[in-house]
Amino acid sequence: MQHVDRLYGGKFHAKGHNLLLELNKRYDAALEEFDVLVMPTATHVASTIPPKDCSFKDIMKSAQSMNFNTKPFNSTGHPALTINAGFSAPEERGKRGLPIGMMIVGRQFDEVTVLQVARAFEKLSN
Repeated sequence: MQHVDRLYGGKFHAKGHNLLLELNKRYDAALEEFDVLVMPTATHVASTIPPKDCSFKDIMKSAQSMNFNTKPFNSTGHPALTINAGFSAPEERGKRGLPIGMMIVGRQFDEVTVLQVARAFEKLSN
């Protein structure tokens, strides 16, 4: 990190910080209108586990492809959780598909509402 700061004078750190402030502002604006945001946890079904002899780059690429929707909230600090919202269509008859996650995101410091929405969904699903 120090090497990057020396080369670029903290330019990327400052830009990242400014983008994070804007991201926070936009999520906060959406959450002024809605109590929570609901979205899929992952943008696609899980891929197969990479083979043992694959490169570190391929392992990271596979791992990072699954958390596109969760990354913003890891940075903004908005409370978020994921619950099972069902299963994908099975590939073979008689087998259950893969779990589908539903992510519930709330206002800053409002974990209670996120948990209440998750509990209400669970009650409706049973």
